[in-house]
Amino acid sequence: MTAIAAFTALKAPIIAALATALPALRSALLALPLLLVTLACLPALAVLPFLPDGTRRATELVRQLIRWTKTLTNVA
Repeated sequence: MTAIAAFTALKAPIIAALATALPALRSALLALPLLLVTLACLPALAVLPFLPDGTRRATELVRQLIRWTKTLTNVA
């Protein structure tokens, strides 16, 4: 059996395994940026409620973080 024939025989299972692993890999890659954004928002969430109209802006910020998290978890 040549190397090309061996690769051709393995090509379908490899592609199937990659297609199965892709959503989990995508979620893992997107988790770090989401964590960084969440950590960057913490100072704003600590200060905004004490500013005029800050409660509304803090609520919108938390809702946006929730939407991003739901989107990230629905990828898989």
